[in-house]
Amino acid sequence: MAAVGAAPALAQTSRPAALESSTRRARVNPATVQVLFVDLQTSLVAQSKTTPPQTIGTATGVLAKVAQILKLPTLFSVVLEGENPPKLIAPLLPYSNPANTFLRNPAGALMDPATVQAVARSGRRTLVIAGYVAEVAILHAALDAIAAGYTVYYVVDCIGSPSPRTESAAFRELELAGAVPTSVLSLTTRLAPDFSQPPGSETFAALSPILKQ
Repeated sequence: MAAVGAAPALAQTSRPAALESSTRRARVNPATVQVLFVDLQTSLVAQSKTTPPQTIGTATGVLAKVAQILKLPTLFSVVLEGENPPKLIAPLLPYSNPANTFLRNPAGALMDPATVQAVARSGRRTLVIAGYVAEVAILHAALDAIAAGYTVYYVVDCIGSPSPRTESAAFRELELAGAVPTSVLSLTTRLAPDFSQPPGSETFAALSPILKQ
């Protein structure tokens, strides 16, 4: 579990031109990508009024499976639920373990030193973020990552909120800051666009629960 304290500043590197242009190309290079799931806990996600909790569960489970197929580093940031330990939603449980899961106190995942270090460790400069709620978990993590020079994608079908109005405001702020909105379907087909052979054929199969909705 992460030790909580004053978070060190993330490395302040300018975003490379190649990463700037990558957000305008169909293909996203999996070798540059890592995934961060934030506060996707059963009792929290159940409160979503924008994206239904079941949809969030399905989408995040597919995203985690795709990340596993493509060998994308995957991290989980969680918070205590009162005095209760955090409980991830069921679709994410197979992918979480003590080494990739970090307990924090601050509002933002990247305000936690251990999470900052884990994100930096892979050397991958594209961060895909999914979580609950849009106005806190997603907004804080994305803005901190952008400030540190990461290219950020936020996956809208993996994100919920108790309020459509405040979620829209958060998404607008994210776009103005340079974060890229996407979906599990769009992102997966950008990461592995050739469906005729692995890994594209495997990731396309993993999309089945979303395609059947």
